[in-house]
Amino acid sequence: MKSYRKRKKRSDDQLSQLQLQCELAIQAPGGVSKVLHLIEGASDDDIKLLNEAQYSPLVGCIFRLGKNTTRNGNSTQSQLELDELIEVCYRRNLSVHSGATFGECFHRPIIVAAYYGYYSAVRLLLQQGALPDLRDGDGKNVFYAAFQNPTGRNTLRECDKQVADTLWDMGAVTCDLGEWRKMNQGQLGCLCYSNFGSAAGGSSPHRSVMYQSLNNKCLQTMKFMVEKGSVITDEDFVRITKCKLLKRFLSMVACMESPTSLHKPSQVTTQIFQRMKSWNKDIDWSFPPTWKVAITLCRNCGLPEDIFRNNVVPFLSRDWFYTKEQLQRPVVQKWNL
Repeated sequence: MKSYRKRKKRSDDQLSQLQLQCELAIQAPGGVSKVLHLIEGASDDDIKLLNEAQYSPLVGCIFRLGKNTTRNGNSTQSQLELDELIEVCYRRNLSVHSGATFGECFHRPIIVAAYYGYYSAVRLLLQQGALPDLRDGDGKNVFYAAFQNPTGRNTLRECDKQVADTLWDMGAVTCDLGEWRKMNQGQLGCLCYSNFGSAAGGSSPHRSVMYQSLNNKCLQTMKFMVEKGSVITDEDFVRITKCKLLKRFLSMVACMESPTSLHKPSQVTTQIFQRMKSWNKDIDWSFPPTWKVAITLCRNCGLPEDIFRNNVVPFLSRDWFYTKEQLQRPVVQKWNL
């Protein structure tokens, strides 16, 4: 997973004429339409200079359109306008891996499109060959950005959900660590792993989407991730324990599993909360891998399988088999895969 850190911003005298014209057009009224005409009319040499500079006008245009995004998503007009510009850039052979620097941070078109909920743009860029697990200057990939919208972290808009569905439908993300390892041996950045934080392979502070859904109290995102097959990892669980978020986590698990369709963790009764501490197959995703490995290792402890499974396993808490030191020491995210 290639990670792009902050890049030094070029001065105006270092920009190609076409890049300077695009950046000025983006700020003007009707900016996206003006950029489209500039790209259509540019010479092959001008396009070559943009690719050499790893610059794409798509980033600025998406930021411009994204200013009007709301909790209900984006207008049909802005989506069509953006899709048309993406098609023109592709026809003119502008690299889908290029981007632009804003706020001293390098941004990629597919990541910014995912952030603002432009799901049709994300689909187009993937079809054109954009690699989903390439990072921006902040360490985010397209999968992580899909769950970080500008209207509020504790919500999952329909357009954000469609971005995430698009990534899964097009094979850009997997819950299978073995598949992720195998695919990235062939071509770096071609597949996202849903259980990693966006810092995988780097030192960015971003956590996994599952953990972020807990931290942001977004029940919709947690439910979506579980339905797709994601789980709580050891990294997530240790951080949940260390940050004293276990009660909130169990309450959110209860909201997802309760037949009464609870909508807020505050509605969870003590009886339901206590039940979430015990294992059952419906909430197996909420038990970390170390717990499951320990259960497997202890199958031959001398008890009959049915007695062990029915009378012992449900009473083994999630932190069983972790040492006190593991649960209390600072969490340092390292990915040596």
